[in-house]
Amino acid sequence: MNKINFSSALLLCLFTIGILSSCKKDNKNDTLDPQIEQFNSDANYYKAESDRADQDINGALGDIPSFGKAEEAYSSPMCGVTIDSTQISQHILYFIFDSITPCFSPSCIRSGKIKVELTSGNLWSDAGSVLTLTYIDYKILRMADNKSIKFNGVKTLKNLNGNNWLGFYLGSSTLKYRERAFNINVTFDDGTTSVWNSARTTEWSYSLADSKLSFTAFGDTTLNGFSNVDSWGVNRYGMDFTTYYNTAIVSNTYCGLWRPVSGELVHHLNVGDFTLTLGVDQTGNPSGLLCAYGYKVSWTGSSGNVSTVILSY
Repeated sequence: MNKINFSSALLLCLFTIGILSSCKKDNKNDTLDPQIEQFNSDANYYKAESDRADQDINGALGDIPSFGKAEEAYSSPMCGVTIDSTQISQHILYFIFDSITPCFSPSCIRSGKIKVELTSGNLWSDAGSVLTLTYIDYKILRMADNKSIKFNGVKTLKNLNGNNWLGFYLGSSTLKYRERAFNINVTFDDGTTSVWNSARTTEWSYSLADSKLSFTAFGDTTLNGFSNVDSWGVNRYGMDFTTYYNTAIVSNTYCGLWRPVSGELVHHLNVGDFTLTLGVDQTGNPSGLLCAYGYKVSWTGSSGNVSTVILSY
């Protein structure tokens, strides 16, 4: 039985890509500071590409869960990627991106490397196993607007449930992973930089009845007086930030993984808090049984009143 190719179905180019620069502003009571709007876009670009890398690698390792295929290099199910397995006996692989091939939709080109090492456990498919991912000048260029983001640093993924693919397809088990990343250096196309840390749990489930794949993400640490923290660090403008969830982000393949049906998160910065409510209609209300139009950003404006902007996915 072939495993789901998460790299084509998901990626939160997918749930978080909703706040890309192409979003449309539909309702504005006060002006959202351009730096805050840019940070909001940066946050979602970072999360989207971080999650894309996680799921691409997890999908590729589904065919070599024990790192047991002893070849120097072989083709990958990932677009524009070769896997160097010269250190496979040490449970180390290098995912090498060709910097040429356009992939995904919208199209992007990836370059650099990601070192993938099984640092705990015998098989990545086993519950409790840990992967350590090292970004080495890993860069994603978005062709539509020539914007790019580059990562350097280390993060870990822990397999919480184990990859029971038969149970997953039968709807009796889920795939669940915990991510930890500290001091990821991020460089943007204009040369500005930021530092990102993350702590989140993601879970995938499958409904056999309607062939629907569902995704849930939630911040899972306590920091700076906030619970359910997903990420923190310093943005490209030198502002400290902490992002936490009020409710989990939920999306599915019925509406499209890039169109979350629910969830609420808060970006806390020294200039204020900005709440993102996902899965709303054009009036800013929950979309209910219908697929969502977009999400709502709420903050306290200069007048002291709560201001909102509704953005489309």
